[in-house]
Amino acid sequence: MGISQGLLSHYEKGIRECGLDFLVKTADYYDVSVDYLLGRTPNRDGSKIQAEDIPDYEDVKDINQGKTDNYCLINRKILNNSIGVIYNIMAQMGNRKLNKCISQYLMVAVYNIFIILHSLNNNESKGDSHIPDSIKVDYCHSSMTLDLLKIKEIKEKNSDKYFLDLSQDALVNQYPESYDSFINLLKNSEKAINQKFKL
Repeated sequence: MGISQGLLSHYEKGIRECGLDFLVKTADYYDVSVDYLLGRTPNRDGSKIQAEDIPDYEDVKDINQGKTDNYCLINRKILNNSIGVIYNIMAQMGNRKLNKCISQYLMVAVYNIFIILHSLNNNESKGDSHIPDSIKVDYCHSSMTLDLLKIKEIKEKNSDKYFLDLSQDALVNQYPESYDSFINLLKNSEKAINQKFKL
């Protein structure tokens, strides 16, 4: 690429920004679009992701019958498809304890969001929970943290047992319909984390 290892390291760490000529050279070298390199699209050819382009295998019906914000619809499909990939990977690993911990973590995450939406709508619970309303969200966070600790423990006990190929090439071959959704979720999550924590 015509640059030193030190300069490349600075680009990777965000210490320095590369010029447009380097981006174009890199895109040509890897035969991808510049938008793909910049994380603006999960598609190597640079095409933008649209709601109608994302298959939705859950066949979730729109409550508002087409009135849903396109951003919301795209993200719902991306999440549906990505969760499918995660559960397929978990099935290949075949660890029931891991499956249980990850499932509980995801379910509590959804429950947590519902509690927040519930409270934003000023709805009062009718005694349908053993957890006081004022601390439900805190209990959710604690429960999810415990699940993560259990997952870490399972990982440490089974570190030599799993040899799944989770490279981009393997994922695109195994999950051709869901790959774009999954990669989009990974890239958007990394971007959000980097922005929030100024990494």
